[in-house]
Amino acid sequence: MAPAMKRLLSLLLLASCVATAASAQAAEPAAPADCITLSSDQQVVRNRADRDVLLRNGDQHYLVRFERSCTSAAMSPKLTFATPGQDGQLCGAGVTKLQTSSQSCAVAAVEPLSAEEFARKARMRR
Repeated sequence: MAPAMKRLLSLLLLASCVATAASAQAAEPAAPADCITLSSDQQVVRNRADRDVLLRNGDQHYLVRFERSCTSAAMSPKLTFATPGQDGQLCGAGVTKLQTSSQSCAVAAVEPLSAEEFARKARMRR
């Protein structure tokens, strides 16, 4: 076989491998971005909150940041985290929305906190 033909076959084989790897990667379902499973034992600290809220979820503690200002989070009598197709999950990257009485606020990030950090930040908001 001529060297040019071998080179062409090698390039075709390489292109085929790259295309196969890319299609396999695209077929994998995307893992939820920084998701947590919500428990029924929750506490949301929202005083003076328009950019984030504090969440105690069972014995875990988080800072839940919003993509934009969410002024109704501090005042609304009802707060619900809604994640389409993933009931009981709280995810960042705009996947989850905090539903208030008058606003829907996209969650940008869910950041873990220690119990001490949570308590300190909660005291600062009172």
